[in-house]
Amino acid sequence: MKHKLDILEYYTQKPGVVISLIVTLLSSIFLIIALLSQEHHFRNYQSIDVLSLIFEFVYGVGVSFLILRKRQTYIHLVPFLVLNWFIGCFSLNTFIPVFQDLPLWVYLATLAFCLSNFFIYRNSDQKANTSIAFFINGVSFSIILYFAIYLIPIMPFSFMGLIALGVGFYGLVPALVIIIHTITIIGYLNNNKNYAVCFSGGFLVVLTSMILFTVGLNIESRKITQLNTINSFDQNNELPHYISVSQNLKPNFFNEILLKKDLVYIPLHDIFSFSTFNSFGSKQFNERKTHNPFISIAYLFCQDLNLDYDDKINILKSNFDKRLETEEQLWSGDDLFTKSIKEDVKIYPQARLAYTEITMKIACEQESSRNDKEAIYSFQLPEGSVATSLSLWVNGMERKGVLTTKEKAKAAYKQIVGVEYRDPSLMQWKEGNKVVVRVFPINYKTPRTFKCGFTTPLKVEDNQMKYQSLSIKGPNISNAQTISRIQSVGNTKIETSKDFELNKDYYINQSKGLDHWEATMPLSKTLESNSFVWKDKVYKVRDIEKTAIAFRPSEIILDLNSSWTTKQIESFVDLNKTNLFVILNGQKKEINKDNFKAIALEFEDLQYSLLPLYKMTPKSLIITKCGTFSANFEELEDSRYLKKIRTQTKERNLKVINISSDINPFWQTVKEQKYVDYFQTSLKNSLELIDKNQFILFKTEANTVNIEPSNISIVESAQTSATKSNGPNHIYRMYAFGKVLDQQVKIQNDSLVQNQYVDLAKDANIVTPISSLIVLETDADYKNNGIEKNVDTLGNASINNDGAVPEPHEWLLIILGSTILFFYYRKNKKQTI
Repeated sequence: MKHKLDILEYYTQKPGVVISLIVTLLSSIFLIIALLSQEHHFRNYQSIDVLSLIFEFVYGVGVSFLILRKRQTYIHLVPFLVLNWFIGCFSLNTFIPVFQDLPLWVYLATLAFCLSNFFIYRNSDQKANTSIAFFINGVSFSIILYFAIYLIPIMPFSFMGLIALGVGFYGLVPALVIIIHTITIIGYLNNNKNYAVCFSGGFLVVLTSMILFTVGLNIESRKITQLNTINSFDQNNELPHYISVSQNLKPNFFNEILLKKDLVYIPLHDIFSFSTFNSFGSKQFNERKTHNPFISIAYLFCQDLNLDYDDKINILKSNFDKRLETEEQLWSGDDLFTKSIKEDVKIYPQARLAYTEITMKIACEQESSRNDKEAIYSFQLPEGSVATSLSLWVNGMERKGVLTTKEKAKAAYKQIVGVEYRDPSLMQWKEGNKVVVRVFPINYKTPRTFKCGFTTPLKVEDNQMKYQSLSIKGPNISNAQTISRIQSVGNTKIETSKDFELNKDYYINQSKGLDHWEATMPLSKTLESNSFVWKDKVYKVRDIEKTAIAFRPSEIILDLNSSWTTKQIESFVDLNKTNLFVILNGQKKEINKDNFKAIALEFEDLQYSLLPLYKMTPKSLIITKCGTFSANFEELEDSRYLKKIRTQTKERNLKVINISSDINPFWQTVKEQKYVDYFQTSLKNSLELIDKNQFILFKTEANTVNIEPSNISIVESAQTSATKSNGPNHIYRMYAFGKVLDQQVKIQNDSLVQNQYVDLAKDANIVTPISSLIVLETDADYKNNGIEKNVDTLGNASINNDGAVPEPHEWLLIILGSTILFFYYRKNKKQTI
């Protein structure tokens, strides 16, 4: 240690070192401030860059003159000179964006190059650890070489700028450094082969990595291009062109990068256009645009995908679940992060339901004087779940959401956020049982808190009930301080996949971020005693009723994709059915023992299918095995395919068996909107049903809603004097949500029916395809936007207020008891006086 301090002391005594250290430190501070100001949208940060450039210019001219005049005396200042040149380049880039937005690793690689030069350029024969310095220098030299080549097109302008203003010099810096460093380094490498090996090894590491990455990206680009070429001969104009690419594209690291070309990653041919992202498509993609040298170089060796802007976004949505990134955003959400999350779960084992309340605090990383921020969160709910509450804290007070039509809520939110710039929050239902919550405004001085609640069915599996935590996406959730609490009504034993500790009669877990977790408990058999009374109606929970009906399918269609195994296909072929088919290239083809292996190969790249259900023979049976992703109805909205699905499918009486526990967005909507009869079961059970010519139907009645994940039905009936309300109000909320989903098709085509079900949604306070929850700052805001506050409804759900509504005679007892207590209190008070 003492030896190192002696070396440092000796080095600082060399001429010009102290002043160089001071200038470098100041310039570095100015650059960091400028970069942070740019990142967080401060105004007038250019003045900081100008100050830094003045320091750099004066220092650079002075040191360059000294080195040219007395090279041997001042050669040790070359690393300082190079470092300050690059600080000047990056400072200039903040307001003349030649390099555009660079990732952090580029700055670190440049810094590594400059620091390693200090060890290489020392005038000393004792060069401890210089071999490591040469290796690091070789690795980081590649980024300097990239800068030099990258700036060749603007060198003529740099010369003109050098003559006119002097700032044009920075466009020549990388090339100048390459020349100086190459001459210097060759001298060292000729004298010491070990240095040559280390430097060359470092450079080859980067070069090899670049080649491997480019080859991988090129292979995937060729696959996509080939798909496009083959499908260009397809005469099927019922589906959008991009669907065939999406169906055959396996989500992976390389494909995502290829699809994000022009959307996120800037290709080299667009670097100097300065208008790269202004006029591409109609859709929005909310991810920061980046100039990544590694990716930009690889793009040069990849084939063009021949996909337009909107097609790329649609594929990212369906194959990579990037739907949150495509949500319309009225204000930027940059720099936001989720500061804390409170996850409160209440289990109702006897009703096979749970209520989850999520409270989030959102903050902004740095103070910004330009704009307020808008936060968007996405909640992926388990099947059958419904959003039942929303609150936003305004001026320190909790304001609860008001339920209205989705059109009114959206219009009010746009008016308040886009025109009036005040406080709203909006909760919307999205296809695929997803809910999106928007919060505005958020800035450094005013972090925001919002709360939302969800009623979810407990999934029944193997005589157990399972609670699944919600999947949430939003601003930087991974670093949030999270506290989770779980409680149960009754004495049911609960086992969880993450550790909860008993704390003040509750089970608590503290963690960072929001992990997926599950809770399991024994299956409750006491359903009949669980009911909720509301407005002279009783909503009772009971076991779902299944019926095995006789069903001899006219045809059996295997809906094959890449998730099927050859053994699974063979098990259906072994049934020796003569009416077994697959849909291959839009045509029906028989599958049997002779050709099933060859046919399986045809589907090995198909990630999901979109069967032409409207072409199926009436009374066909479809066997599918769903994955987790696909295009959804929203993305197919303008296609002839979807129009035909909606108008020509129901009448065909199709049956579908899903042998997977997953369900993708397409089949989820087909199931919800009742275009087919749908049943999920195991491979073994499906084979037995086919062999017996049977199909399982859930019993349906006008006053009944089936909650399939929980194996329960909720039945509406008239209230009697003997009826007790002993269940949570979530029973009625689930019933109302089920009724809205059951009638989606009718609602879409009949405004009177839609109004009827909007009233039902208001009564239960549930977010559905036709209703949304909105929080506005003042009561006047609701009135100005034509939104009436809901009266005589369940209102927002709450973790602490879930129970039965008292019956009339119980209300009488409560009022009578309160009156007696009041007069007793008054009498005692008078006696005391």
